[in-house]
Amino acid sequence: MVLIISQQTFDDAVRENIEELGLEPQEALEEAVTQFESQGVDLSSIIKELSLESSMEDDINAAVKKLKDLNKIDTPDKVLMDQMDVIRIECDKGLANKVAVGKAGAYNVLLDVLDTKRTFIVVERICLKTLTSLMTKQPDLLDSRGIQAMFRFLNPKVDFDLKKLTLRWIKECCVMHENNRQNIFNARILENLKDLLKDSNPEIIREVLSVFRALILDDDVRVEFGNAHEHARIIASEFLCYLTFLMKKFQLDESFIHDLILTVTALMVRNEFCKKVKDAQGIEMVMDIMNNFKSNERINRQCFKLIKALAGNDECKSYLIHKGLAPILTSALNENKSGITAVAGLSAIAALTLRSPDNSKALFEAGIPAVIVVIMKMYSDEKQVQKEGSRAIRNMVSRSRYQNETFLELGVEEVLQNNLNKFKDIEYDIKAALRDLGCKVNLKEEWTGKGGALSTGGFVS
Repeated sequence: MVLIISQQTFDDAVRENIEELGLEPQEALEEAVTQFESQGVDLSSIIKELSLESSMEDDINAAVKKLKDLNKIDTPDKVLMDQMDVIRIECDKGLANKVAVGKAGAYNVLLDVLDTKRTFIVVERICLKTLTSLMTKQPDLLDSRGIQAMFRFLNPKVDFDLKKLTLRWIKECCVMHENNRQNIFNARILENLKDLLKDSNPEIIREVLSVFRALILDDDVRVEFGNAHEHARIIASEFLCYLTFLMKKFQLDESFIHDLILTVTALMVRNEFCKKVKDAQGIEMVMDIMNNFKSNERINRQCFKLIKALAGNDECKSYLIHKGLAPILTSALNENKSGITAVAGLSAIAALTLRSPDNSKALFEAGIPAVIVVIMKMYSDEKQVQKEGSRAIRNMVSRSRYQNETFLELGVEEVLQNNLNKFKDIEYDIKAALRDLGCKVNLKEEWTGKGGALSTGGFVS
C-alpha cells in the first residue's frame, strides 16, 4: 500500500525545518522531500514549492473577492471578464498559485458566475477557461454543483466553444482523481457524450475521445482499487463499433486519426472487444491508415499498439496477417524506427508471432528479420528495444527453426550475447532468443525438487 500524506503535513514539515533546524526555505523544502521519500511516501500529489508570500496571497484574496462583489451587482460583462482573466493568469503561474486561488474561494465564485444569466456568451467561455486553469492538477475542488454545471453545457444545441471548453474541464477533473471519475461517470455522462459523438465537427469528437480516455485512467495513488476496467468495459461495449466507423469517416485527418486509434487501443480491455473491432472492419481500416500515413511516427506508433492489442485474440491475430498486414508492418517499421516507435513495432511483432508459425512465416517472407536486427543494432543501449527485439526473435523462430540461419547471418547472435553483459534484468528474454536460435547459452535451472518440495531462491512451497 502506498503511503500518502496531506499537503498540510508536508507544509508543516517544511515549516519545522525552518523554525527548529534553522534551514533556509529552499533547503527546508528539499530536506522535507528527501525525508518523506526515504519513508516511502508518494509525493506525486503534493505541491513541492515554497509558500507564496503573504502579500501575494492578499492580492489573490482581493482579486477573488472583487469578482464575487462584481457578480452580485449589475456589472458590465467586459469588467467581469477582465477580472476573471486576472484570476486565470494567476492560476497559470504555477501550482502553488492555483492552490492559493482555490483557498480564496474562487471555485464557488466562478460557479456563481456561471449560474448568473448573462446575455454575453463570452462571459461563460472565459469562466470555463478560468475554471479549467484553476482545476488542472487541482481536481479536488470539484463537487456535485460543479458536475451539474458541466452537464448543463453538454447539450448538443449549446454554443460550440462552450461544449469544447466544458469537455476540457471535465477531462482535467478526471486526471489523477478516481472519485471525480466515478462521480462523473455515475452521473450518466455517457448519455451526453453519445449525443455529442454525432456532431459532425471533428474538434468536438476529439474532445469527447479525450474524456473517454480520462474516464478509464488508473492514476490516483490515493485509491487502492479504481473502476478503470469497468468504465472501459462499458464504454467499449456501447461505443467501440461507432468509433471504428469513425476511422473510415476521418481516415485522412491526421490529428483525429491519432486520437481515435489511441482511444480504441485504450478500450481493448477484453478479448471480445478485439472481435468487435474486426467485425466492424477495423482491421482493414488500420491497414488503410498505415498506408495513408506511411512516414508518420505518431500514427504508426499508435497503429502498432492497436495491432498488439488485437493480436491478443487468436482469430484477429490470424486475420491480420491473412488480410496482408505483413508487408505493411515491415514497411512501416522500416520507415518509422525512432526509439519508442521501434519498441511498439517490435512488441506488435512479438504478439503476432506468439505460437503462430503461419504469421511468423508471412513476416519472415516480408523481410522482417532484417528490420528487427537493424533496429536492435541501432539502439544497442536501449534496454526496452533489446527486450522487445529478443521476444520478437524468440517468437519468430521458436516454431520455425528454418529462419535461424537468416537471423544468424544478419549478426543477431553477437547483439544478443553483448546484451547478456549489459542488461541483467532482461536476461531471460535474451537467453530464450539465443536458445531458440540454436546458439550456445548457459541456461539456469530456476526450479529444483528437493525431497518432494520445490524451491527457488530460498522460497519453498
